[in-house]
Parts: sequence; structure tokens; C-alpha cells
Amino acid sequence: MNTADRYQHREVEQKWRDSWERAKLDVADIIAAKKPFYNLMMFPYPSAEGLHVGNMYAFTGSDIFGRFKRMQGFDVFEPIGLDGFGIHSENYALKIGRHPMDHAEITQKNYYNQLHNIGAMYDWSRTVETYDPDYYRWTQWLFVQMFKHGLAYRGKAEVNWCPGCKTVLADEQVIEEKCERCGNIVEKKQLEQWFFKITAYAEKLLANSYTLDWSEKIRVAQQSWIGKKEGITIRYSVVTEDGTKVSELTCFTTRPDTNYGATFVVMAPEHPLIGELFGKRKAGKDIKRAPSQGNAVISVQIYNYIDASGHKTVQERANEGRKKTGVFTGYYCVNGLNNKKLPLYISDFVLKDFGTGAVVGVPGHDKRDFEFAMQFDIDIERVVIAKDGDTSPISRIEQVQEEDGVMVNSGFLDGASIHDAIPKMMDYLEEKGWGKRVTTYHLRDWLISRQRYWGPPIPMIHCPTCGWQPVPEKDLPVVLPRIDDYKPGDDGVAPLAKHKDFYNVACPKCGQAARRETDVSDTFLDSSWYFLRYPSVSLDSRDPWDPKITKKWLPVHLYTGGAEHSVLHLMYSRFVAMALRDFGYIDWDEPFTKFYAHGLMIKDGAKMSKSKGNVVNPDEYIARYGADSLRLYLMFTGPYDQGGDFRDSAMEGMSRWVQKVWRMAQKSMSEHSHESSATVKKALHKAIKKLGEDIERRRYNTAIAAMMELVNAVGEEQGVMGAEDLKDFLKILAPFAPYMTEELYQMITKSQYTFTKSNSIHTQPWPAYDPELLVEDTVQIAVQVNGKLRDTIAISYQLSAIREEVENVARASDRVAKHLVGKTVNKVIFVPGKLINFVV
Repeated sequence: MNTADRYQHREVEQKWRDSWERAKLDVADIIAAKKPFYNLMMFPYPSAEGLHVGNMYAFTGSDIFGRFKRMQGFDVFEPIGLDGFGIHSENYALKIGRHPMDHAEITQKNYYNQLHNIGAMYDWSRTVETYDPDYYRWTQWLFVQMFKHGLAYRGKAEVNWCPGCKTVLADEQVIEEKCERCGNIVEKKQLEQWFFKITAYAEKLLANSYTLDWSEKIRVAQQSWIGKKEGITIRYSVVTEDGTKVSELTCFTTRPDTNYGATFVVMAPEHPLIGELFGKRKAGKDIKRAPSQGNAVISVQIYNYIDASGHKTVQERANEGRKKTGVFTGYYCVNGLNNKKLPLYISDFVLKDFGTGAVVGVPGHDKRDFEFAMQFDIDIERVVIAKDGDTSPISRIEQVQEEDGVMVNSGFLDGASIHDAIPKMMDYLEEKGWGKRVTTYHLRDWLISRQRYWGPPIPMIHCPTCGWQPVPEKDLPVVLPRIDDYKPGDDGVAPLAKHKDFYNVACPKCGQAARRETDVSDTFLDSSWYFLRYPSVSLDSRDPWDPKITKKWLPVHLYTGGAEHSVLHLMYSRFVAMALRDFGYIDWDEPFTKFYAHGLMIKDGAKMSKSKGNVVNPDEYIARYGADSLRLYLMFTGPYDQGGDFRDSAMEGMSRWVQKVWRMAQKSMSEHSHESSATVKKALHKAIKKLGEDIERRRYNTAIAAMMELVNAVGEEQGVMGAEDLKDFLKILAPFAPYMTEELYQMITKSQYTFTKSNSIHTQPWPAYDPELLVEDTVQIAVQVNGKLRDTIAISYQLSAIREEVENVARASDRVAKHLVGKTVNKVIFVPGKLINFVV
């Protein structure tokens, strides 16, 4: 085969990478841009030494859209960098016995080489690496601003401790009681840590989420994680069996209307009232009933139950349908509505973080309460019924009334709907002084501290006299020193705490001897603001970002990334933006105008992972088939928001199609055809229209299918296209296959131009389609008789709008005529180009 008949991807790709770099093709004119479009893909975190094909799937989809917008006339800024600080990179470095600083250099070289090869239009003049002191100087600056404005605080709390990663984790980094990174079961520890007060923005984060132009599943995930609940806290007197009051207990509920049906109260095993009622833990014999408050001896039965609960995960405790367990405390709670004494239990189906950690049991109207009542032979009362509903005693879970209904056996609420009864009961409880309306959130403050080495040191100093003081901004960055004993320990003490030359400092306020914080900050702090830094990277500024440039380019126009970050990075970035606006540094509070969640690439039906041995290295496929073939194949596997399954056989098929396009273009150029056939021209303009629509919706798989149809149509028409039509075809293919299309486009135009940024195919306008060429030659008209379809007729487009012509053709149809024989046509309903209906 002649080499000209085969696309030589290696030579072509290297040639155009060099040419694009010399021409600064992808360097955005940040200052002079008239139509800015900030196209951002989540930057990768280097958890190993290179990217796998799943990463390339995500980056390619984002890049295609950026290239498309540039051809539409936008000044597109598409930056890239590395989220290289943090536990992902550090754990891999530890695994292979390499210092994290050395590992960062190696991964940066490898990752950037791979990202160059995939053919993305990244602006390499403005990269961001989170481990660069010039970057984390401003991450530390951000921490200082949070502290100065009261949003960063140090507090002792029960935190999530990962024994595998040897550090604390934020709630969002714990998935089903396991570390989201290493999969180890997370333990609970009491530690002093730094927190950001994200809960101060819970309501704003929630309210704004309903207005975001984001993928629906991301918005819903954020709303669920924020977990707003509006209800009321109700105070109950805690009494002994003889009615002696010993304490009070507060329960939270969203359904106070059912409280006439309350028959017991349950508190979580961690509830502080347990210590108040039973004193400190001491050895003692098992007793059937707990003593009065004065005796500091706890029932062994209760003690053993609390111990057993501590070994269960939150998921195990919350699972629906699980057999309910618990222990009676010997105390009662008095229901002020009817003065009934409700037995007080401890049960692990109640979670300490839900409401107040105690709930009132209404088994007639809550399935979990019903299961508990059945297990402990507690009364079940009905106080809500459906209209004309069953009022008999409740004996089965199917009879539990959790839906809309009418109040019964509820005193002043009888006859009211539950919607009217809820606020009415809240008013009553508040008037009596027993209750208070409250709003609760699942969202907890963001835990920032990490007891690791590889991260930006937290810029705080503790002075025995002045307390915690921020490092002066002029002294930033606090540079992470290179140490040899960087491995984390089991004691929760950070590696930097072993180095006196790091932590022994003077108090910036009084000058006395003080101690620098030795924890580093969470990697999600590094990435919570990086999008602000990108446009200002190359500018000579003493600020983290240039105000004028930021006002011009932000918020980000389109952000693409994985759904797994919906309650991590995306939530944190929104919070940071809101805080920075309130501090007066920016004038918007939502960082991403539009967010698009891409799907997941799998391999032979399973998620890619090293443990499964099914990780696909893109370098091998680029070397064998070329970057264009890989890009096209990845986008053809399925809708971009759903992902696809990588299969070698299909990859080979896409490579053959790329070669087919190359041969078609070569033949078209060699035969000097000035015009395409009418069929080819029609197919081209149909493809132009469809690709414009499909790329806008990120339906890349159907866009590629449309180009395949076009190439097939060309093959049926002598296999050639006219020169101008071929250029238009290459333009719509260019976002998907940037290397080959540039080569072919310059082959067509090289006699007229020397390559420059302005005559690259990637800076040409997106081709327009001719609407007249999209008109079908014939139109299918549905023919009905009395509304029933009897036939479908084909008629020329020109005649399809003329009633008489359509009616004549329709009447001539045998299928229609037999339904008109002997009938009188009273009326003819005609919709031009679509339908004709004979009413007989």
C-alpha cells in the first residue's frame, strides 16, 4: 500500500504538537479576549505515575466542547494542572518507597506528557500545581482569611480516623463507614482539629442549589447531603417509676402532629443523658432496673448493650428492616399532652447525629418505631387515618399510617388534616413552653486538619499568652520542609511535630516563644479555589488573582468533572466562593455557571482498578492507533454523561474508520473534484446541523455516528467530496480528531498559506448548513379515516402542503378507498406535510 494511502499518526501528531506550540495556538489572550469562554475540566490528582484511559475519557469530552466553542467564535481558555498535594499522591509514594517531593517531579513529567499526547487544547503557559510554593502560599492565605473572619476555628470533637491512611477524614470522605480512598473501616477518635464553619452557609448552599444550571444528579446529591429538616424540639420530664423527676430530655421531630400516639422514647447509645442518669462507668452486677439518679452504678445490661453498639457501623444501625434491639433504662418520659409515662429505652437504631440523638416513638405512624414496639411489646396507638380509613388496632406493619390522613384520638387536633395539624401542634407546644421550632442540617463543619506530611502546613501559631495567631501574610508561604521521616504514625501526631526547627517559632503578636501548627491542610482546600488562580498565573501580581481578569473570566462558564465529587470538591468550592464574596474579594457567589457530570469508563463490564488488573494505559493505544482514533473511540462508547465499556475489538474498528476517512480525503484531493454530488452535499449539511446540536448537548456518540453516515454516503457516490465540502467535513470532525484534520486541512490549503494560528483548522469558523438542503425530497403523510390510521403515503415535498394534491393521492390508496366506499365524507382535516383525516 502507498504510504500516502495510510494515515501515519506518529509523524503527524509530533509535527502538529510542535507546530501548535510554536504558533501558541492554544494560548488564550487573557487580556484582550472579547468573547471569553472559560472551559474547565477538573484537574487530576496523581495517585500513581500516570493517567489511565478513564481519565482520558473525561478530558477528551471536555476538550471537544472547548474546541467547538472556539470554532463558534469564543475566546476559549482551557487550562490544566495537577492536584498533586494530599493523600492520593502521598500514599502511592509511600507504597513504592519514594519521597513525595521526588514522586511529584516524576508524576508531573509523566502526566503532562500524556496530556500533551491526547491532543487537548490546553494553555500550557498557565499551569497550576498545588505543591508549588507559589500556589500554596495563597492556599495558606485563604486559611488566614477564614480565621480572621471567624470561619476557621480549632475545636475538640469526635472525628473520623482512618487507620490505613493514618489521618482524620471529613464526613464527606467516609463512604458507608469506610475511607473513600483506601477502603479501611473508619474509627472514631476524640481529637483537637481545625474546622471551617461551612454550616454557616448551609441555607445559602441549599437555596442556591435550586437555581444552578448543573447536572440534576449533582444538585440532588448536594441537597440530600445538606439535609435540611424543619421540625420542633420537645422537652420531656424524665422521671422514675414513682413519678420523681430526675432530669429532662429533648427530642426532635418533624411530625409533632402524631404525639398523642407516642408510647415510648428512645435515645442513642452515645447520648450524654446516659452519663447523667447513671454516673461514671463502674463494675457492678446486672440489675433489672436502673437505680435512681443518686446511685452511680450502671446496669451491666445497659453497659453491655452500649459496648455492643459501638462495634456496629452507622450503616448497620440505620438499615431498614434490621431486627431492632435495645434496653430499658428504668426511667420514663412524661408526655405533656396527656401526662402518660413513656418508657425510656436505649437503642442503636437512633443515631446521635440525627436531631438531638433522641426520638419519641409513635409506632402507629412510623415503620421503624412499629418494629421496635413489636419487639418490646409496647402499645401501638392510631392517631392518623386515611379518610374513611381503618380504625381497628394495628397489628401489621402494612397498617402503619405514614401517608396523608386525618387526625383522630388527638384532642384539639381531631378532624384536621396532618398538614393543618403539624403547625397547629407546633404552635401549641411553643405556647406551653414545651417545644421550640428548629431547623436542622445533616451538613457538618469541614474538618481541615490532616496528620500527614504531604500538604501545605496550616499557617497558624499557638502562643501560651496570645492563643492561636495566624502567620503574618508577609511571611507566607510557610514552606513545607524536606524531611526523611515523613511517614505517618498511628498516634495521630503529624510528622512535622518531630522537627523542632520547624515548630519552634516566635509569637507574631508578642514575640514570646510559641509553637507552629504541625498539621497540614486537607487536599480539598487546595482544589477549592484553583479555578480562581488559573487566569492570573502568568500575571505579575502580589495577589492570588487579578481583580480585573477575574471579573472578565469568572465564574467558570462550563465545568466538567466526576459525580463522585458532588459533596466534596464541588460543595467546598461553592462554600469558599460564598465566603470570599462576603469578604469582598469577588462579586459572585457561585463559581461554576454550568457543571456537567461525565460518565465512567469501565473495562469489559467492570470498573477499572489496579487490583482487578483491568486498568487500560492510554499510551499503548495512542502509540498503536493514534490519539485521534482513541479520542473518537472513547466518545463513541456511549453518551458522555453515562460512560462506556472499553473493548479492544471496538477500538480497532474505530482505527479502521479513521483510515477510511484518510483515504476518502486523499482520493477527493487527488481527483480535484470541485463539486460534490447532490446526495453528498445533502448528507454533509445534514451532518453539520446534527453535530452542532449534538456537541452542544455533549451527545458525542451520536455526533460520530452522523459523521459515519456521511462517509458512507460519500462512498456510495464515487467516494469523493468537493474541495470546499471536504474542508467543511474536516471542520466538524476537527474537535474529535485534531491531528488528522489539521494535516488534511493544511494539505488542501498549503498552496495558499504558511501555517499560522489564524489559518489552523481549529481557529476556522464552524461551518453553516443550508436549510434548503435539509428539506426531504418526499414527505410521509399519515392518512386516517375517522381518526384511525389506514395508510401512509409518500408525496413530494412541494405537493405535501397542497390539500387537493394530498387528498387525491390518499383517495387513490386501496387501503384508504375501501373505508370510503359507500360513505359520505363530511369533513376533511388536513395538517400540511403531516396528516389528512377523512371524517365519514
